[in-house]
Amino acid sequence: MDTFSAMTDEELVMLYAYGNNNAFNVLLDRHKQPLYTYIFYTVRHNGLAEDIFQDTFIKAITTIKQGRYTETGKFKAWLMRIAHNLMIDYFRQKKNENTVSNDDYEPDLWNNSSLCEDTIEVEMVRSQVLSDVKKLVGFLPDTQREV
Repeated sequence: MDTFSAMTDEELVMLYAYGNNNAFNVLLDRHKQPLYTYIFYTVRHNGLAEDIFQDTFIKAITTIKQGRYTETGKFKAWLMRIAHNLMIDYFRQKKNENTVSNDDYEPDLWNNSSLCEDTIEVEMVRSQVLSDVKKLVGFLPDTQREV
């Protein structure tokens, strides 16, 4: 294991691609803390951070084992990008789950009282209330009548 710790990430990835699982253990040990910290401080939930962390390494393992990993950049940056994309996918999915459809609601325009003219009964009640308020204001002292 000590010989692995002196190797670069790219060398370890190549060894892992050829079947050396100890090489992957070294990669995991090197990058687990900064990767998990990045995920946790973004999602702010321990269980979710663990899930995304695990999914990140599953994606990395799958890509390496399929021979699709390219050494165009740093391994750590590649892992962070995978985690970032998984977090974006999670938040997009969460946003879509919180959207409520209003397609099933049909307003009843015929029985909506705010869209209809007032009935005679409503007009009579309104005028009676107005009359009562005016009488009550008449009982107030002059200093309290003005609003």
